[in-house]
Formats: sequence, structure tokens, C-alpha cells
Amino acid sequence: MSNQMQQYKLEDHVNDWVKKRFDELKLKNRQDYYTESAIPDFLKEALKGRAKTVNKSNFGKPDFSLTQFQVPVVIENKLGVQKLIADTKNVIKFDDKSIQNYAVNGALYYATGMIASGKYHEVIAIGIAGDSDETIEIKVYYVYGSGEQSFKLLENVAALDFLENKKTFAEFYENAILTDDEKHEILISSQAQLQKYAKSLNKLMHNHNITAPQRVLYVSGMLLSMQNVIDKEGKSIQDGLTPEDLKGIQSNTKRDGVQIVNQIKEFLVARDIPSDKQSLMLASFSEISKDAQRDELTELDKEVAKLINGKASSNKQIFAFIYHNIFLSIDAMVGHLDIMGEMYSEFLKYALGDGKEIGIVLTPPYITKMMARILEINQDSKVMDLATGSAGFLISAMELMIDDAETSRGKKTTAANKKIHTIKSTQLLGVELNAEMFTLAATNMI
Repeated sequence: MSNQMQQYKLEDHVNDWVKKRFDELKLKNRQDYYTESAIPDFLKEALKGRAKTVNKSNFGKPDFSLTQFQVPVVIENKLGVQKLIADTKNVIKFDDKSIQNYAVNGALYYATGMIASGKYHEVIAIGIAGDSDETIEIKVYYVYGSGEQSFKLLENVAALDFLENKKTFAEFYENAILTDDEKHEILISSQAQLQKYAKSLNKLMHNHNITAPQRVLYVSGMLLSMQNVIDKEGKSIQDGLTPEDLKGIQSNTKRDGVQIVNQIKEFLVARDIPSDKQSLMLASFSEISKDAQRDELTELDKEVAKLINGKASSNKQIFAFIYHNIFLSIDAMVGHLDIMGEMYSEFLKYALGDGKEIGIVLTPPYITKMMARILEINQDSKVMDLATGSAGFLISAMELMIDDAETSRGKKTTAANKKIHTIKSTQLLGVELNAEMFTLAATNMI
């Protein structure tokens, strides 16, 4: 009997190895798992998420997918062990070439795209590569956001046995999700990263002559325009803006700043926000479209040189920086809502100094969190802040209220979601006299 390894010659041979493992686990094709050619329609829709979000070309579909567990699983295979993963200093690469040619990079691209579509909150991504049955290597990741670092490698998982049935998967899932320590670690590193981005963004806006008081409104308004437009029933009406939507057209109705402000208006109208508040917010956000010079094509600032090809307007350059470095990273921060408050505090610190000269002094996030805990806020509390500022207290309170609702009713359950909707719509009240601060607070809460 020959001990010689049977070398793979095609990627199909890696697919055959996976199918053989699925057979051993008694998983049936088109029932328990789907191949690339037979992917179900609802998964196809979710996979459009990444292409839609960053307007990249769609790189096809994953080699295998499983949808019968509490979170979907996507598997990408490549021929050759060297095609398992492309990274630099342990940072996984997401350039077009790496996504197309490497198993892990492709699988993570699909998984983060599915989350970007809004149809899933978590995905398991698996990269498999090898030259023969004996050299197959597997890497399994828990993906919790659409950001390019919003996943963790499950170092103790090197086989597909956890896919055998719902019980084995549930056991695996319990160990895969983020621990409190990991969440805390991500929170700390997110804060540091955010401060770094805030400094760079401040420099970028300074270079494009955006005045200090305008900078925070720019950030909050642009973030708002990136959100999908969803009506009060939760139905999606149109996609949020991406950098590629800003084409530098010079006409009065199509220039970049006007598009951003129009998108904000669509969002506020769809949410049925009272017209007086809409007018007040739009008056603040009109800063973005007021100066037509900011929509003229200009040389790229070094802060955005890697994000855009060719010349771009000042508005597009700032938009692209916020989009890639902040918007796509928000869910990579484990959904900790206080991160948004901290981000705004950072921008205010840079944009307004300490705020004293215009009578604005924001309470630091660590104080708002501590006060919310001292007050023993829970899901049934009603919270009012008579000097809301950027809504830091309301955000800290809301986070505790949501945690309590999910602890008692189960995360993502119908009962928890219903209670969270009630918390957000009837149990939080803020009063703010300064129109621009009101705009900031309202956007921050969104």
C-alpha cells in the first residue's frame, strides 16, 4: 500500500475534501449545507452587503454556506497551503487581490459583508486551504461586525466537527462569542484608535479650512448621511451614502455637499421626526453644503491619499476619512453605545477647545457611566437630562437599560427588542437650549 500523498491539482479537490467531511458528519447537500452554485436567495441578498457598502466588485459567493444554526457559517477554499491567509504583521489584508486569492481573507470579506447588509449581527467565517488531504489547514473566526478588524480567531478550533448538529454548534458558539474581558479589551483599544483618528481628522479639516465650530457638525452630519434610510416601521427605503456616491459634479443640485445634506433630510423625514426639529437640525447641517468651494475638485490631502483615486472635493475627502475610519468601525467596537459619546467628546475637545468660551462643558463619559450606575438605572427607569449637551448621560443610561432588558428577556428576542424600542421611544428625555448641541445630541442618539 502506497503512503505517497495524493497531491491536489484543482481547487475542486479541496471542495471534495470538505464534502467528504460533511458526509462523515451526516450533513446533506441542499439541506444542511449549500454549495456556491446553489446558495439560497436570502443569503445571496445578504452577500450583496459588502458590494453595496463599499462599492467594490462582488467576488462571487462562498464555496460553502450553512444557515441552520443560530448564526450563519461561510466557508471559502483555496488550492495550496500558502493560499490560506494574506496578512502583514498579523493584520489581515482586505485589498482586492488578497480577497480574491486567499481563503481566510475571502471568508472574512463575505462575513463582514453579510453583517454590513444589516441582515445578520454575527457570522462564522472559515478559511480552508491545502495541497493534499494531509496538508489541509483550517482557520475559524467569529465575526461580530462589518469593520475590517471586527472578528476574532478561534485558536482552539482546527476541524469542522462542531458543524455536526445544533447541539455541537451551540457548545462551539458559547465558547466563540466575546467574553467580558475581550469586550473590555476592545473598548480600550477602540478608545485609543478613536483618539488617533480624531487627531488626524482634525488636521484634515483644518487643512480644508473647516472652522472649529463646524467640525463636529460635519462629523455628525456625515455619519448620519451614511446610515441607511429606514422608516419608523423599520422598512429600508434607500441605502446610505458611500464615498463613491460623491462624484464631484459641479451643478448646484448635484454637488457633493448638497447630496450629503439631502440624504440627511431623507433620513429625518423617513423617521417622522417633527418638522420643527427637522428644520432646526437641517439649519445646523446646512454648513456642509453652504460653501460651494468645498465641492470643487482639489488635490488629495495625505490623510486620504490611500482612500481615493485622483482629485476629490474637500467634502468628499472628509467624508471618505469618516466613512472608512469611523463609520465602518462603529460595530467593530462591540456595539458599546458609549463609544459614540466618547467619539463626540474627542471631536468637541479638538473642535471647541474646552468649550468654556462658548458656554459648553461636556461631562466626560466615565462620569456619565458612573452616575448611571449609582442611580441603579434599569429597564423600567425613566431618565431625564435638563442640560443634555451631546446626550452623554442619556447614552450611558440607555446602555444600562438595554443591557438589563437583554439580560432578563434574552438577547435579540422579540420581547427584548420590543422593550428596547419602548426604552428608546418613551423612557429617555433630553432638553437642550443650544440648537447646534441639540443637533449633535439627536444625531448621537441615532
